[in-house]
Amino acid sequence: MKNIHTLALNILKDLGRCPATSFNEYQVSNKLMSILEENSIDYSQDDYGNIVAKISGTEESHRPIAYVAHMDHPGYEIIRDEKGFYVGKSLGGVPRAAAIKGADCFSFDQENNRHPCRIEPWGEGGEGEVKVVSEIKLDVGTPITFNLPDFSLLDNQIEMRALDDLAGCASIMASLIELKREPAAADIFGIFTRAEEVGLVGAGLIAAEQTIPSNTFVVSVETSSVIPGVEQGMGPVIRTGDASYTFDAEAEQILTLAKNSLLSENPGFKWQRQLMAAGSCEATAFAVNGFSTTGVAFPLGNWHNATTKIPDPNGAIGMEYISLDDFLNGTDLIFTSASMISSKAASPVKERLYRVQGKLKNRLKRQT
Repeated sequence: MKNIHTLALNILKDLGRCPATSFNEYQVSNKLMSILEENSIDYSQDDYGNIVAKISGTEESHRPIAYVAHMDHPGYEIIRDEKGFYVGKSLGGVPRAAAIKGADCFSFDQENNRHPCRIEPWGEGGEGEVKVVSEIKLDVGTPITFNLPDFSLLDNQIEMRALDDLAGCASIMASLIELKREPAAADIFGIFTRAEEVGLVGAGLIAAEQTIPSNTFVVSVETSSVIPGVEQGMGPVIRTGDASYTFDAEAEQILTLAKNSLLSENPGFKWQRQLMAAGSCEATAFAVNGFSTTGVAFPLGNWHNATTKIPDPNGAIGMEYISLDDFLNGTDLIFTSASMISSKAASPVKERLYRVQGKLKNRLKRQT
């Protein structure tokens, strides 16, 4: 698995150089399409800018599987000029501390030209509005994000301005590249969506318009805030649901089989299983449209760049961080589950239950 680990980390580092907010994912999108083209992976963009990549399977009898991650991260966009400063509006859940205490930021464009600016306290704005001070002219619609480092790897911790959800994008992309070399039995989709942070918009449109076959298993690959029962460094989380939905048992079995396979090869493989109910993820957008869904989550520190777990004016702005081991093990789980999609019917739970039932059913029969 070393090759896919190096590949996933290099892709993540490259994506970290691409700032993005909802509706302004163009740098991430361009980078992902470039990687797909370099590796001769078929893909298309829908009318909304979502990317749908596909590795065709070797057999037609198996249900497809799709791995989904979003390209945007919370930030701001300029909505008006107040003649002396600009007004920015939040896109997604940004830390309350930024508006109350101020924060260093930068604006950016499609060529990744970055221009320093700053959010300053302002008591006259409406909900989600902040005061933005810039030495250059900012047009309405200009995206703003926190001025934090792109990428850092120290010991066993990855830190980035926007791990949510570039980590998911990188893991899926590395898996697609490896699967291109040795295709699985079923069709595999890699889906990279827009505007997740403002309401699962891109994923919802793909699901509603059935851009992929309706019988596709869908795996949301996300970073998710650490909650009780989940620990960083203890492995990726097989996610049984989110704040809105519980997911599908049949879809989860695909991840379970992959986990068991990885454990048989490496007894030290770490994983977790939990209802990650701190927020909603893109699996919900597919679930409400009738798809069988499940999820993989990387436990995330400083969710949305907030250094406290609850909205706190005494908090600060910080780098998001995940465990390196969680990221690499999660990438293994994605790749292995895609490779094993054709064996999903061999559920270890089903086999164990049938075995016990066969042995003991006679004890339950009524005596005649």
